[in-house]
Amino acid sequence: MPAPSSSILFTAGDVSGDVHAAALGRFLLQRDPGLALQALGGARLQEVAAESAGGHVLGDTTNCSAIGIISAIQVYFRCRKLRAKLFRFLDSHRVDAAVLCDWGAFNGRILPELHARGIPVLFYFPPRSWQREGTPGLGIVPYVQRVATPFPWSAERLHAAGCRAEWVGHPALEKVGSTDERAALRKRFGIAAEEKLIALMPGSRRSEIKVLAPKMAAAAALINARHPARFLAALPRELAAEARSYLPLTIPIVTDCAPDLLRAADAAIVKTGTASLEAALADVPQVAIYDLPFAGRIEWCLLWSWKKIPFYAMPNIILQRAAIPELLGLKSNPENIARHLLPLLEDGPARRKILAEYELIRQALGSGLPTPATERTAEILEEMLTETKARPAATALAV
Repeated sequence: MPAPSSSILFTAGDVSGDVHAAALGRFLLQRDPGLALQALGGARLQEVAAESAGGHVLGDTTNCSAIGIISAIQVYFRCRKLRAKLFRFLDSHRVDAAVLCDWGAFNGRILPELHARGIPVLFYFPPRSWQREGTPGLGIVPYVQRVATPFPWSAERLHAAGCRAEWVGHPALEKVGSTDERAALRKRFGIAAEEKLIALMPGSRRSEIKVLAPKMAAAAALINARHPARFLAALPRELAAEARSYLPLTIPIVTDCAPDLLRAADAAIVKTGTASLEAALADVPQVAIYDLPFAGRIEWCLLWSWKKIPFYAMPNIILQRAAIPELLGLKSNPENIARHLLPLLEDGPARRKILAEYELIRQALGSGLPTPATERTAEILEEMLTETKARPAATALAV
């Protein structure tokens, strides 16, 4: 077997990071089938690594992401084992560059070691990329060679701190289909032309699904009593079986097709975060919600509530105003969700206001950039590899 042209390490822990990293890895393999991809990631990233000659799956990061101290404690020891396994691999295998995607709590801690080993790092979706000011997230600057970030203000903040950061746009834009696809997608999901379809997206973490899915199910019942509709829940495939215990059988579950479901839907109830961006890009009026389990609420009140964060839903963070309804904590009760969602099913002021905001969100995500995010990030990595080969790292080891 010929030696790989280059060996690239990928690490991703969040489901969204796993999706974006896998898309980047697959794109790179199409451009250079001789690459060896080493993956510390979820199911999608593992699949791509297995397709590359000389690739290895270093560990499974499914359900390794966390929000808050309590959930972080629950995954701490598992993450320590994964980190130790990663470094053992690096002790005996050559890696020409590393792509760290999101998962700041883990990736931020392995950065100094990668830097010490002379491994150039591209950080894709850097920590706190949504934040517009302050120092959080800037700790990566001394250890990364390049950064590819989805938001323009993130690139500006990192660049001001001395980092080679570039705004590449958001890869979610690449999944936006044409309006002509809507009828075919509704047929695929079994939705008649006259029916109203409401998409439910309760998150990609177990803790989120446990809290948000029952709220969405109860809200669906209230909505259906006032305005008959069909409901479909979109979930990562690895959590679909678990989510079934929180959703009635009257709400079917579909997996790994959230963008398609959103394009087919008339409205959506989503978790704040990536799902709210996907809904905006699909032109689906939405209500974004978030809540924590009881212990998480206590943690929030004691440690975080003093921080005056004006918005939590990504469309609102991007536009710095209430572009969509966001219901947090006790406000995310089923009655409140239904009350905010029902007006969005009709062609009235509430629906038209949200749809008008979505074009501004697309622009902020890079709809006007000349090159899609995945392609431009691949180009940045290829530039890094060219630079690396011009000055081989003394610490590099033969595969």
